[in-house]
Amino acid sequence: MKKIILLLLITLCVSGCSVVRLDDQNLNELVDTVLSNESNLANQVFEGYKFYLPKGVSFFDKNDFNSVLLDHGYYYYLYIDVVSHQHKVTKEYSENSSSFYSRKLDFNDKTGYIEINLSNGKYFVEMMYNYAKIEAWVSEKDLKDAVTSMLLVLSSVQYNDSVLATLVGDNILNYTEESIDIFQPKREESEFLEYEQEYIYQPHEGELPSEDQIQMDEEIK
Repeated sequence: MKKIILLLLITLCVSGCSVVRLDDQNLNELVDTVLSNESNLANQVFEGYKFYLPKGVSFFDKNDFNSVLLDHGYYYYLYIDVVSHQHKVTKEYSENSSSFYSRKLDFNDKTGYIEINLSNGKYFVEMMYNYAKIEAWVSEKDLKDAVTSMLLVLSSVQYNDSVLATLVGDNILNYTEESIDIFQPKREESEFLEYEQEYIYQPHEGELPSEDQIQMDEEIK
């Protein structure tokens, strides 16, 4: 009965019919509930792939296979690794006992990991699943809501292999000068975020928001 109730809550969250908070559930239950349910929903469609943004998460900007999402003042940095998907590249993740939360993910023939580390009073969430990675800094009070949204995004990614075959071809690095290793967590210092700022993400106005700016956004909420 408890599992059925959890599934109903997640269904409501995905459909956008209601704002659902899962504060009473621990992270393991939350992950199990979201990832055990496959969804074909998609409201963001791009060349070769598509995904779903749950209620409250909006699209902010995009450059190639990199996107910036906005969720109540938090910036989520999403990277779709179409090359690894096309070449079926996989690596093993070793759970980190020193992290606030670390877990290997394996659901519905899709693999990945989630790792959360605490630094300077903020939680750095790294999540890789289904050949896509998402990262963000969030506060403790919003951690579970953020994890839920990020899980819903990653689990919804769908690939169009025929389109990607023409984009990727046989050259495994033909779309960028550097490779981003989504299979290895960066923990406190994210090379992915640094790469995003320096080489990829160029917002239309100003620079990538810093942690200070994110903190200001949160205070305004």
